[in-house]
Amino acid sequence: MSQPPPPPGDQPGFGPQPPQYGYPPQQPNPYTQPPAPSQGLQPPPPPPGPYGPNPYAQPPGQPLPGYGRQPYPQYAPYPQPPKRGNGKVIGIVAAAIAAVLVVGAGVFLVTTGGDKEPAGTPAKGGGSRPAGDGPLKARALWDKRAVRPSASEITAPVAEAWFTGNAVVKTMPDALRSFDIDSGKENWSIPLDGESCPGPESAVDDRLVLQYGRDCDSVMAVDIARGKKLWAKKLPSPNGRTSHSYSQIALTGDTAAVSWIGGSVAYRIGTGAVLWTPKAGSKCTDKGYHGGTALIAVVECGGFGGDQYVQGLSAGGAKKWSWQVPNGSEVHSVISSDPVVVGLSAGSLSMTDIVYLEGGKMKSRISLGAGGAEATYRLHCEDNRCTNLAVDGTTAYLPTRTHTGSGTSYTQTNEIAAIDLTTGKPKWLARPDQEREVKIVGMSGGKVVAYQKNAYDKPGRLLRLDPATRKFTPYMELPESGKDLENEFLDSGSGWWLYKDHFFLTSDHISASSKLTDKSIAAFG
Repeated sequence: MSQPPPPPGDQPGFGPQPPQYGYPPQQPNPYTQPPAPSQGLQPPPPPPGPYGPNPYAQPPGQPLPGYGRQPYPQYAPYPQPPKRGNGKVIGIVAAAIAAVLVVGAGVFLVTTGGDKEPAGTPAKGGGSRPAGDGPLKARALWDKRAVRPSASEITAPVAEAWFTGNAVVKTMPDALRSFDIDSGKENWSIPLDGESCPGPESAVDDRLVLQYGRDCDSVMAVDIARGKKLWAKKLPSPNGRTSHSYSQIALTGDTAAVSWIGGSVAYRIGTGAVLWTPKAGSKCTDKGYHGGTALIAVVECGGFGGDQYVQGLSAGGAKKWSWQVPNGSEVHSVISSDPVVVGLSAGSLSMTDIVYLEGGKMKSRISLGAGGAEATYRLHCEDNRCTNLAVDGTTAYLPTRTHTGSGTSYTQTNEIAAIDLTTGKPKWLARPDQEREVKIVGMSGGKVVAYQKNAYDKPGRLLRLDPATRKFTPYMELPESGKDLENEFLDSGSGWWLYKDHFFLTSDHISASSKLTDKSIAAFG
């Protein structure tokens, strides 16, 4: 609930750092230079790439005192992969890209082989992992097509997926659908009329609250384990406004908070009762919400361009703490609610800084440089959902931007960096044994799960990075025969999910154009 907080103490300045261009040196490794005294991290020099400089990159601003460009930080040397450890299941979305292009799908079932692992490792949502040797092997199982949106809608955002029992639940332009993860058989569907609308990042106790309808003007609660609609309501329309565009929805406990341009409301998930709405005459509005184990609100006071605050809320909307965003910066995305990690933009449309908050106080700041294509790290945030990163305790795992590898001239590679959120300083850097871009799926059993898409001579694969040893081990190999399906997703952006040893690729958008694929979901076991 928006509440103007008292004025905070002095805040440090924020802003993009000037990018450095040119080819990275092959020797010595650019990550083994002496560390800088500042908390800011700097990327390896970016290669020009096969298509030349990015014409949409935002021009960098001027560095503020204390946040100038620093030499590369000192990282630990690259180790060799150890044997694989335990692997519990995760479900984390990745890499949603705002584009009219569509991605496709195919699902892959896992068989096993390779290095020993105890049988019956518990998996999130039930099930177990069989014992086996070496990385898991995958084969194609099934794929699903989506009904295209109307020509007037052009493209439908359908990035969300949720998991329960032995099912995956997926938004499509016409319905919310549940599929068996092994057979692909449809368990149930609930129609969604009107436009496609963003959904919450995660379900709570097998319950979702979704927007739907013309201009996303309605909301419904669904039990995804049973496929049952719990309740449905029209969203408030203050001052006669009927559009609920640029909306965000967040779930925490029994609270569903919804925000859009010009309004917000919160409901009790179990009953649909209204918990709060904006106070009449208030100069502050709830601009966005982020859920999970805690509920976070982004509050703006004084109208567009006014002061911004990040606030922790109780289940009933009461303010627990508040942090004022520094002047010249604004909230780009809330990355995590527990711990509280927030992405800021300063002098750029892209994210330029990451801050770690504790009890409403800033503990550290990580500079991303100029942001966008020139960012130090390649995380991605859209619709208040951030992907291609993992946060575990007070450590953040971020992929560096790609750069030329040590092999052939067209090889592009990158690393995964571990950052201490309490200090904002790098802990170490890890590089896979194969020089391909590595993307972060999430955390599983205390290890980072990462994905490398296929190369011309290699199939795609999943890796596990052990923070204790800083080493990668192969976890799953995707089939050689699945390259075309894999590429169909990745050429346009997609979601990555790991659940019960099934690796799913899901579409972010479905296009009205018949020239683009209408496939909606795939998984690699």
